[in-house]
Amino acid sequence: MKFKKVARLPAMAVFAATLVSGCAMTPETDGSADRADRDQGVLLHVSCKTNMTPEHRVELEAIDSMMERSRNYAALARLEELPFQTQHHWLRWAQLLAKVEQLDYSEEVYQQIAESCDSAQAYHGLGVVYVKGNKLEESLTALGTAKAKAPASSDIRNDFGVVLMQTGFYGQAAFELRTAYELSGGSETTGRNMVAAYYLQGGNSSLARLQQDLGLSDQLLAAGKEFSKRFAGGSR
Repeated sequence: MKFKKVARLPAMAVFAATLVSGCAMTPETDGSADRADRDQGVLLHVSCKTNMTPEHRVELEAIDSMMERSRNYAALARLEELPFQTQHHWLRWAQLLAKVEQLDYSEEVYQQIAESCDSAQAYHGLGVVYVKGNKLEESLTALGTAKAKAPASSDIRNDFGVVLMQTGFYGQAAFELRTAYELSGGSETTGRNMVAAYYLQGGNSSLARLQQDLGLSDQLLAAGKEFSKRFAGGSR
C-alpha cells in the first residue's frame, strides 16, 4: 500500500501545475466592488494588489488584533465594512470565514483568490481549509502548489508536512518538516511535528540520528513521539 501512495504524488503535482497554468490568465481588478458582490456563489472581483497604504495597514492590524483575542465574529463584521482593495483584505476575509465555521464559503473564496492571483498565500489558505473539511488529497495538491511558489516559507512547509503525515507519506513529511524546522529557526511546534514524522518513518533509531544532528532535547523527542500517536502507525 505504501508504494501506491508514493506513486500518487506525481499525479497530484501534474494536476496542481495544470490548475496553476489555467489560472494565470484571470484578469486583476481593484477589488473595490460593492459588498453585495461578495455574496456566496457569485464571481468575486478580487484585487491581487499586495502593496498596502498606511491606511490599509491600520485597518488590517485592527482586524488582526481582534483575531488574536479570538473575536473572530466581530473581526469578520468589521472587515466586511471595508472595501477590499488589496489581496491581503481578501485573504483575511477567507481566513475569517473558516474561523467562524463557514468552510464551504471560505473554500470558495480561497479558490477564487487562487484563480485570480495565483499566489502562495491563497493556495496555502485553501490547503488549510481543505484539511478542515477532511479533503486531504485536495489539500496536498493546494499545499504542494503553495510550496512550489514559496519554497522558503516555514509555515507552508510545516502544514504540507503535517498533511503528508496524515496521508501516510512519512518519508516526504520528514523532509518537509525538517526543512520547515530549519527555516523557522527552531520552532518548538514545528520541531514536534518533525520528530513525529521521523519516528513514524524510522522509529527510535531514526530519532537518535536526528537528535545527534540537531541537538534536540529529550523533552522535544517525547512531545514528538506523543504527537505521532495521532497518525496511522503512531502507536509503535
